[in-house]
Amino acid sequence: MTVGSAWFIIAFAMALSGCSTSAPEPVPSIATTSAPGRRALQTPARAVAQRRKYAPDGLTCAPILTERFPYPTQADANAAYLRLINAAGPGRSYPSAVRLFGCKPGALDAQIARVTRHRGPVVHCATDLLDGDGRQLRRETVNFYYHGHRWTMQQVHPPRAPVAWHNREHSPRDFWWWVPGRSRYQ
Repeated sequence: MTVGSAWFIIAFAMALSGCSTSAPEPVPSIATTSAPGRRALQTPARAVAQRRKYAPDGLTCAPILTERFPYPTQADANAAYLRLINAAGPGRSYPSAVRLFGCKPGALDAQIARVTRHRGPVVHCATDLLDGDGRQLRRETVNFYYHGHRWTMQQVHPPRAPVAWHNREHSPRDFWWWVPGRSRYQ
């Protein structure tokens, strides 16, 4: 083995080791995350499966995005969460921070538990609520909407019970369905 080939193998091994291990993602914290005031609406360049998504300014978005659409970044989500708990007032204990998991355009309606698309930048995200050590307490669906040059968070508590009429009433059976010339729906 020559000296040149040894250096090539060492450099190649170092390059591979750098690709395989990445530094752990820092835990978002409301205390360290700056609360942006007026921010431009940002759309990730691409929504590709199994790739990290970045806003044009380099801030990270949720790992799972369904389509190219304006989404809040992790910093925007934490700033919106901070405004939400500041408006709620003292007296309760709140999770320390939030982390976006997956986002999709549209808002989740709390009464009927369906997603409705809107003209403006409105998304619903699976959001992890984190404790002070960065451990996940629970995952909730949260609506985010962009208004007044900032993202606003709206917690949603959809009904968890199945719809009362689901699978209870069967359609009447038409015994003459096979006769040609009959209307399909009578």
